[in-house]
Amino acid sequence: MSRLDLLIFGATGYTGKYVVEELARKSQLQQNIKWGIAGRSISKLKQVLDEITKITGINLNSIETIAADINNVESLTKMCQKTDVLINCVGPYRLYGYPVIQACLNAKANYVDISGEPQFLETVQLRYNDEAEKQGVAIVGSCGFDSIIADMGVETIHISYIESFLSLKFGRTGYAVNFGTWESAVHGLSHAHELKPLRKELFPQKVPYSKYKKERSTIFSTTFDGIKDKVWCLPFPGSDKSVVHRTQYFNHTKRNKNPIRYQPYFELSSFFSLIKLIIVSILFKILTSCQFGIQLLLKFPNLFSFGVITHEGPTREQCEEASFKTRFVTYGWKQSLNEVHTTKPDIESVHEFTGPDPGYIGTSKMVLACALTLHEEKDQLPLK
Repeated sequence: MSRLDLLIFGATGYTGKYVVEELARKSQLQQNIKWGIAGRSISKLKQVLDEITKITGINLNSIETIAADINNVESLTKMCQKTDVLINCVGPYRLYGYPVIQACLNAKANYVDISGEPQFLETVQLRYNDEAEKQGVAIVGSCGFDSIIADMGVETIHISYIESFLSLKFGRTGYAVNFGTWESAVHGLSHAHELKPLRKELFPQKVPYSKYKKERSTIFSTTFDGIKDKVWCLPFPGSDKSVVHRTQYFNHTKRNKNPIRYQPYFELSSFFSLIKLIIVSILFKILTSCQFGIQLLLKFPNLFSFGVITHEGPTREQCEEASFKTRFVTYGWKQSLNEVHTTKPDIESVHEFTGPDPGYIGTSKMVLACALTLHEEKDQLPLK
């Protein structure tokens, strides 16, 4: 029996359902795609297909459903043997991601996920890169909004120093964030102390970034050059900076390209929003330092997030009304040098990327685009 082109693992999860819906729509336009969905329960997988059929009007009776349990290595391997590319939507990845990647390697199946967890992503590279190269398998993490926009934006613009500013827009019904994102953040921050030794091993060479670093007061209202809007901004706490640095390290050490310094920021609409985020960040930092605090954060996410985090996640209406805008502010030099620039940049520009709800609608589109590219154009990708 021939392999499927794409297989969505974790299709019954909140984000997984959006990926299924997006692939169902895509398969109508590109009808040669052979795809399926996987999870613990066949009956729940069929319920998802029925749900997506009602939403889209697309008959999904022929879509293959595969039973696989994250705690059963044999079932994971059998699942991976049935596809060319596995789209893993089961998180938190630090808890559930490693056996799935090992199963992909065992079955020689390519892999993409939507992880925004730096420690997981960096550990995967350190632990599995050599085996993946040997097997000819591509293991590509962070293919959702974390961190496609940041990594592709920096690579596309390719100017010596780049800052990005993410702003989110919500509709009249507001917005909520699914508990899974919170859970990943809690576990990630509670193990943040493990990153330093990990990175020392992962990045043995020093990267010669430009010595220029723009000073920015991130806690105070600021107007950045080239953009008239006055915003409140804080450093973005996600995986963007980690992912971009790994790309720049690869480009420098493997391709002899000059690395790009990058700093992402998150915009806030008001001083009140800034204060709320600072309070949540402080509480988060304190509580993730002990097991009791971690338990409190996981038990009462709605309380500690000022109502933003829910187990239900955003409604469909909230997702459809939401959108994002990322502005890349770039700084460079007119004169190209072989060595690192030490003077102040003399070129500045602004590049803007916009899209739908980043967390679920946007992420499903991005990870699917990555999976299809990997399936259709793997021979053109630099896997070493």
